[in-house]
Parts: sequence; C-alpha cells; structure tokens
Amino acid sequence: MFKKIKAWLFPLSDGFKYNAIDRDGDGLVQEGTKYERRVIVVKKATAKKAPAKKKAPAKKKPATKKPVKKTTKKK
Repeated sequence: MFKKIKAWLFPLSDGFKYNAIDRDGDGLVQEGTKYERRVIVVKKATAKKAPAKKKAPAKKKPATKKPVKKTTKKK
C-alpha cells in the first residue's frame, strides 16, 4: 500500500527528477523535457588547503664541556 502512495506522490517513471543536477552550468535542469526548470547556481566551497608542514629545526651541535673554574681562594 505504501509503495503505491509513494509512487503516486513522487512519479519517477515519467522523467521528473527532484534532485536534478545542472551539469553544463547554464542554470537549467532537465532540459528538453516538460520538467525543464531554472535553478540557482550555487558555487561549491573550495577545500581548505592543509597548512604547510613545518621543517624540523636544524640539529644543534653537542655542547662541549668547559673546565670548571674554582671561585674560592686556597688557604
């Protein structure tokens, strides 16, 4: 029963497409049929570019040990 009601409400067999796509960009969908209609052309948002990868910092040379200076006086 439900399939018959759905088929009556949304007749797909005669060529009407609810979500028709405008492939050539002229603002008309289903051209050449009795269901031809104008659509508003909406531009798709462009994908955001991934942020550039940061380069690893240059490797530092290992620090050399300096001799320890004594600051106290000898007795």
